Amino acid sequence: MMKPREITIQYTPRFPELHEALEKFRFCVFVMHRRAGKTVMAINHLIKQALLCDRPFGHFAFIAPFRTQAKSIAWEYAKHYTAALPRTVNESELSIVLPSCNGSAKIRLFGADNPDALRGLYYDFVVMDEVAQCKAEVWSEVVRPSLADRDGRCLFIGTPQGPNLFRDLFSLAQKEENTDWFAASYPISKTNVLDSEEVERIKAELGPDAFAREFLCDFNVAAATTLIPLALIQEAMGRECPEHIWKDSPLIVGVDVARYGDDSSVITLRQGLIVHPQLTYKGLSLTDLCGRVVSLFHEKKPDVLFVDAIGVGAGLVDRLRELGIPVVEALASARAIKAEKFVNRRVEMYTELADWIKAGGKLPDDPSLAEELAAQEYTFTSTGKMLLLKKNKVKEKIGRSPDKSDSLALCWFNAAPITTEEYHAGLKFHTEADTAYEPLEY
Repeated sequence: MMKPREITIQYTPRFPELHEALEKFRFCVFVMHRRAGKTVMAINHLIKQALLCDRPFGHFAFIAPFRTQAKSIAWEYAKHYTAALPRTVNESELSIVLPSCNGSAKIRLFGADNPDALRGLYYDFVVMDEVAQCKAEVWSEVVRPSLADRDGRCLFIGTPQGPNLFRDLFSLAQKEENTDWFAASYPISKTNVLDSEEVERIKAELGPDAFAREFLCDFNVAAATTLIPLALIQEAMGRECPEHIWKDSPLIVGVDVARYGDDSSVITLRQGLIVHPQLTYKGLSLTDLCGRVVSLFHEKKPDVLFVDAIGVGAGLVDRLRELGIPVVEALASARAIKAEKFVNRRVEMYTELADWIKAGGKLPDDPSLAEELAAQEYTFTSTGKMLLLKKNKVKEKIGRSPDKSDSLALCWFNAAPITTEEYHAGLKFHTEADTAYEPLEY
């Protein structure tokens, strides 16, 4: 019989208390600044759990946003820290098989960009790295179910990038009633990992927003490409807007029509500096939605009605016109009014909405609307025109279609700015809105 031998893995925990939390809680969310050592910590905990696994055929996973990313940031660490162990390394599969307390256990690296590779498997322990960049459904539809039959655990690590799955999980883990969850935040001020002079140089090079995200672990700072920062959205939702400011302003209605089973049809009413609580319908037929719009038109008598005419929305436009309802066919893909600045009408609408918020606009207090608005990111083409993140990419970020924000943006389909009086009223609300504005004139 082979004599047992002791093997020492050359790893000294930088933050031992995090390993203690991982032993105690089933789900841990660690928000850590760049270069804090979170990948090394996560890989070594995976190795320990694999070695101590007392179930047959233990299965462990490290998931990064992309498989190539997982390979570049974690694969060499995994091989380095298991080098002293009897193991089998599979380079093409990115897997390492180790001895365990009940036979053997396998550690594999995956990319969240290919969730199908994760389906149908079970896991004893999973690490999800840079969660802010992962698709929301990878956790809810793939990883979470795979932990069920073996009471598996999960560690979420990363740095903030505004409102997304990572922020939601961190908030969930902070709630006292969720006793299986644990949350910890490690900004640079807490770790002292980097030299103070280097920290000051990084701060000067990155600027205050990027430094707050990457090194102070601040979820409230938007990503550099975010069109409307979350803090600005929350401010707009908390504002007061007296009725005399908006009651005589034109009433503009935007209707976003559901395209798929999980999508919602949303009706938004905007008057001057206020947006009224949105009307949201799920599972409503086109005929029923048409009836709701017709009733609203006769009751509210809006000055203009913008209807999303992409896909099934075109049928709603046709039916409303048959019924004598004056409706403007709104195509987000249409040529921008300011074509020298914007790629299409969609990014133009959202930009006008952003300007309205900055001018003192009042939004309804709705967390889901806030998340959808904050998920809108922009970039520029080679010709310098602004382009918005595609709708399906926004859906991947937040796990649902941004129907509420799209309905809201439709209220700026004509890209007409708010009046000078409205703009300067802003948060002061000291003057009546100018009623001379015509929604269809631009």
